[in-house]
Amino acid sequence: MSAPPDLRVLCRRLASTPGEDLPRLCPALVNHVLRCAGPLSAAQDKSRDKSPETSMLVHKLKTHINTLLHGRSPAGRFAAICLVKAVIDVGGWECLRGADAWIQGLISVLQKPDPLASKELAIVALTRIYTLLHGYQTLVREIATPRLPSFVNACLQLIKAPESGKAPRVPASVIETITGALSKLVPLYPTTMRPLAAQIRTAFRAYIAPTSSDPILTVPQSLRESSRSLLILLHYTAPKNGNSEEWQKAIATSIKESHETADQVFRAVNEAWDSSSTALRNQNARKADGEPNGGGSEPEVLPSWTGLQAGAERLGGLLEFLASYFKTPTKAPVTIPLGEIMALTSRITLVTPPMAPGFEESVETNPAISRDEKAELWTALPDIHEKVMRLHMAMLQRLHKNALPLIPDILDQMVRVFRSSRDVVSVRETTYSLAKEVLLISGPTLVKITVESMAPMVHSCCGDLLRAAGHLEEKDPAEQKPITTNNGKQNNMNVTGDADAFLTQPQGKTTTALVRAAPTAQDLLPLLLSHIPQKHLSPETRGIIDRTAILTNNKTAMLASCLHPYKDSRGRFYPSILPFLVRQFPQDQDVEVLRTNLRAGASSANATATWDPREGLDELLQKGGVNDSDTVFHQQGTLVDLSKRTDTAAAADDDYAEDAEMQDQIDDQLAGEKTGRPIASGFMVEDKDEEEAKPNLWGTISSTKTTKESSAAKRKVSTSAEVDKPPPKRINSSRSPPPPEASEKRTVAVAKTEGGDDESDSDSDNEGSIQIDMTMDDDDEDEEEEDDEEEGDDE
Repeated sequence: MSAPPDLRVLCRRLASTPGEDLPRLCPALVNHVLRCAGPLSAAQDKSRDKSPETSMLVHKLKTHINTLLHGRSPAGRFAAICLVKAVIDVGGWECLRGADAWIQGLISVLQKPDPLASKELAIVALTRIYTLLHGYQTLVREIATPRLPSFVNACLQLIKAPESGKAPRVPASVIETITGALSKLVPLYPTTMRPLAAQIRTAFRAYIAPTSSDPILTVPQSLRESSRSLLILLHYTAPKNGNSEEWQKAIATSIKESHETADQVFRAVNEAWDSSSTALRNQNARKADGEPNGGGSEPEVLPSWTGLQAGAERLGGLLEFLASYFKTPTKAPVTIPLGEIMALTSRITLVTPPMAPGFEESVETNPAISRDEKAELWTALPDIHEKVMRLHMAMLQRLHKNALPLIPDILDQMVRVFRSSRDVVSVRETTYSLAKEVLLISGPTLVKITVESMAPMVHSCCGDLLRAAGHLEEKDPAEQKPITTNNGKQNNMNVTGDADAFLTQPQGKTTTALVRAAPTAQDLLPLLLSHIPQKHLSPETRGIIDRTAILTNNKTAMLASCLHPYKDSRGRFYPSILPFLVRQFPQDQDVEVLRTNLRAGASSANATATWDPREGLDELLQKGGVNDSDTVFHQQGTLVDLSKRTDTAAAADDDYAEDAEMQDQIDDQLAGEKTGRPIASGFMVEDKDEEEAKPNLWGTISSTKTTKESSAAKRKVSTSAEVDKPPPKRINSSRSPPPPEASEKRTVAVAKTEGGDDESDSDSDNEGSIQIDMTMDDDDEDEEEEDDEEEGDDE
């Protein structure tokens, strides 16, 4: 069997190309290696299908790579690193067993003055080799264990902290690569990494919660997160079974450092938090002279900081560090100090900025602190509170149902933060995300007082969505109301001379901040309908939610609204927004299934509908009458007066024949006319020549024009009489009059077809309207039209 052509080409190019030209050929060389997976992974001594030429070429390729890796050319070493990574990926055990020489060469690259790209690629290649070696215990004992400490020491020397006042030796991207590599190796080789744990913790402590007062340049968020994960994973290196104790000790230290930092940051405020239950607070450290400061130079302590802004950044970084404890896996089950964490977050959220500028007296402050420091604290609080909510979000995502006892405290802190910093877009965005997690866990169990406290957040969520969609004008903070003097006249002294203020501003303008907050608000909107007991919402709040769902085309929220109808305190259902859902998503499968089920539930006499809009009317009529304020309701855009209908069975029997004659006259007048097309329960879409129907807040459709006389006797459409006459009933002549007990519930409108069984009742009042099933089967309609044509021919 001949050798693969890719293997021949690869060996020829490595032998004939100068080392300086190899980097530009790396993509082609790597592709050749990937196509030689069979020869590279086959056993060299026991392969029957391999020719001597193939074995010779494989040995030649490895020799070329080893020569380039230990050569003097930096470009050749870069190409060798690329080839080593590719060969290890496809070669498997056959290539790993001879990788000792390659590991030594890659570690030497980290210690040479090679380009940073070569060093970063060498770190990636070594991490890949050590990860693959972990599956073979013999290779771990022979190769990984002796060489791994050298690799870690080389990485730590590469990121060694420079002298004070100098820039780091390597950029943040290389440091992030090293943290990612060590984070993968610590869980795999905990025993080997145990002597190096203290060095790793000291090397990366500056990237956990950096501040503006640190000598290090700006630390990216990705480097902060990777460094935090690495330090948390160091509990794997604890001896024997001390992993859980090491993890608990680390998180307790972080909580203590957070309290110590808060002592300095909040020294301008007389806190209402009671610290008697813990010994974390040091009252002697709250000195009014000088600037706030903290930290230290000890290896186990975070770097020092000075200034309130730096202290706020340190406190926010520590809160993010605590959140990382819930995002990083642990080696063994651990005990989480939830009580201490909630005490810390409660302390932080109890410190809120004044209600408005110039009202500092609403917050009890320390008179020994300057006004400038207090103002700086008010500006730093929203960012700190945002980190607290992100910590709560990480806890809920990790604990799920186990966090149910914490939900009341979390909601209380969330509402408090939202009320104090609702003008900050990032705070609103984080609040919406946290509210989503809370509702997913315990939304149906919320009590009424809790739901009412969330009303400002719900209104803000709808407002952000409407503004982002262009349906509401954004408020201009520069606009000021005219000041009214004691004599009732307006004072226009504050009016500026800006002529542009009189120009008409574009409608529906939005900002990037609102668009950024819109996705989280869009995800929260459906949960406000599906995961909150609707009986706890006020009619105004439910109306705003439905209106927002319609105007923003949120299909999920509109489906949730239809599946969770609103029921007032008197037991009456408010109208559904199903017509708007069908109109906006006519081809959607979910909408069609919902519409079909609602129609089947309304038309079937024996089926039990999930949502019966007649329950409120039945309860109302059973009370023996209705009030004047409850006599009118919307039915297909027409006002129907209920006060002129009787509620007793005797009156129903007396009017039965008269209603039947009146209905026959209406049928004769309406026969043959082309009417509007029904699209959903209780609504009618008129012809193009008619004025377009307009939706109101609750989804009822009313028209400014009088619609055409609609629905011949073949369509299931409810009709209404004139204003001064009671609405007639559709009567099936083949049936006998209803029994007295069935006549007590008066039917407002009954549909009649030639098939003859389907009936639909509809009643409501001035507070809400009830829908009637208005759909019909197209096949039945076609059959009826054919029967009419045959009768016409016979005549």
